[in-house]
Amino acid sequence: MEEAEPLNEDVHLNEISLKNNEIKENSNVQDKENNDRESWGSRVEFLLAIIGFTVGIGSIWRFPILCARNGGGAFIIPFFFFMITCGGPLYYIEVCLGQFSGQSAGCAFEFCPLFRGIGFLMVLISFDILWYYVSIMGWVQYYFVQSFQSQLPWSTCNNWWNTDNCRETEFYATSLKNRTTAGNLTSPLHNISSFAIEISNKSMLSSPANEFWLYNVLRKSDSLEDMGTMQWHLVLSNFVAWVIVVASLIKGVKSLGKVVYVTATAPYILLTVLLIRGLTLDGAVDGILWYITPNFEKLASPQVWLQAAIQVFYSLGPTYGGAITMASHNKFHQKSLVETTICVVADAFTAFYAGLVVFTIIGFMAKEAGTSVEAAATATGPGLAFVAYPEAISRLPLPQLWAALFFFTLITVAFDSVFAFLETITGTLLDVFPKQLLPYKTFVLIGTALFLFLLGLPLSMSGGIYLFQLSDWYISAYALLFGSALESIMVCWVYGADRFAEDIALMTGRQVSKILRIFWCIIMTGMLTITCVVVILTYSTPNYGDSYVYQPYAIAIGILMSLIPFVPVVFVMLKEIRNAEGSLKQRVSTLLQPSSKWQPVDQQAREMYRSRPYRYEDTLSKRIRANILGNKDTPWF
Repeated sequence: MEEAEPLNEDVHLNEISLKNNEIKENSNVQDKENNDRESWGSRVEFLLAIIGFTVGIGSIWRFPILCARNGGGAFIIPFFFFMITCGGPLYYIEVCLGQFSGQSAGCAFEFCPLFRGIGFLMVLISFDILWYYVSIMGWVQYYFVQSFQSQLPWSTCNNWWNTDNCRETEFYATSLKNRTTAGNLTSPLHNISSFAIEISNKSMLSSPANEFWLYNVLRKSDSLEDMGTMQWHLVLSNFVAWVIVVASLIKGVKSLGKVVYVTATAPYILLTVLLIRGLTLDGAVDGILWYITPNFEKLASPQVWLQAAIQVFYSLGPTYGGAITMASHNKFHQKSLVETTICVVADAFTAFYAGLVVFTIIGFMAKEAGTSVEAAATATGPGLAFVAYPEAISRLPLPQLWAALFFFTLITVAFDSVFAFLETITGTLLDVFPKQLLPYKTFVLIGTALFLFLLGLPLSMSGGIYLFQLSDWYISAYALLFGSALESIMVCWVYGADRFAEDIALMTGRQVSKILRIFWCIIMTGMLTITCVVVILTYSTPNYGDSYVYQPYAIAIGILMSLIPFVPVVFVMLKEIRNAEGSLKQRVSTLLQPSSKWQPVDQQAREMYRSRPYRYEDTLSKRIRANILGNKDTPWF
């Protein structure tokens, strides 16, 4: 017996040694892969990149229209409330996930192997949105090019695409006076052409801007069932957009870090120029006063608060994966709370600032039409960028200059979002298959862009706008919200906000405050869950304007598209359970614990992380308290 004990001890030590060698070998492999991962040239580059990703086209014209339909300045109150209590905290979670793991969105959820598929859900959402989002870039670029003609083509009725019903004067004023309805804005880009369609139904006449959009840009068919022919001007515009995107990302974040200096700052310069010009228009002050004057009666409507919450998450873009992917290129010990806060503030400010610009134009249009600002705002609708705004710009002195500035602003805003979407997709491919694909990063980028370009060709057909509308309604409105709720529950309650806070403390050297924990665990998670329930209860089918109603088969396709991003969540879950050992309960319990791959990307921090393993509280009540309040040394602020 005396000889057996040292033998068993030797065997035990050998097992430990082998296990440590295996961990060390895996760490060395990961270190090599992480050493190959590029970093931002500076914190400023990262800040500009996430600002560019976050501030999208929706901030330029959708937020002002939501204000118009939900009490003017009163809508700003719930918007800022949800931005502070929900949007900002969730965005910071994603930034920390990416920075801590050094992985793109698809590989950043090893802290809970059972739901590791959430990362791939984000990638698929980015893939789906990028598939049709480039169509907007194509439209904007086409308008931008047309802005350089000696006479703006959407200002006259003597063009080949115009019908006999086209009228150059009086039409818009009549349309504004007749327009009283407001559409459903569940989707961020919902009914992008509803204004153009509805005014055509209300009158035998048609404006030049309306006909340019419908019969020149889109050259649309009558329905989804009639896809028509390929519109080669849109194919060319989309191809040019992809070429610019690939060229900007061809050298990774090093090249992107230089591009964002232009694309993230140009919109603010151009918006300021447009605001100064807009303030000189007759009626501009009336528009601004209506925009900033709150109608507090609207705050009693739950729908106003719901739309504000939805707009916050669409605007910031969590669950797109872009924030995680961008942050994965940060230096490990970077204190990113400052950048995150600036980004969230910038997004909220941009929405408000764009509203000032938009309502100077809307005030001008209302003055010309002899109607109220409210009537002009609700009549404009989401078609503002492609019908009403060009209509107004065509009446300004030097219209070509203002048209070029406006559409160039939209181009710069759109490109930053596309950069993040594409980087999320390609970054995940490289992280999942590093040995096979890292040597061919350029070909992965070009191949992914080419595949998305070819896949998006149906959107360039005459019936493409109907496909666009269907995709946007279901992919953006449902997959994004449910994905955000699932992500917040996994981080805050399965992995644990307390454990995640310790990871952040190891990374940044600062404790996460009790206030932020309360936002994470209670306010943010609760609000997201409630929003998902309300969206289900208030479900409605999409339409295109007032004239076209989608058939049941199209609705089924749309629902299927919204469910596709959740396929990897279920698939990975079943695969992990199958490969695990023990009873079903034991397997699930094990898979709810972090895998061996979940560790800091920094080698020194990784050694500290292993030397001080986290211990969960032994009772549910203690664990809840730890998640929300931390320990006695956790600061309140």
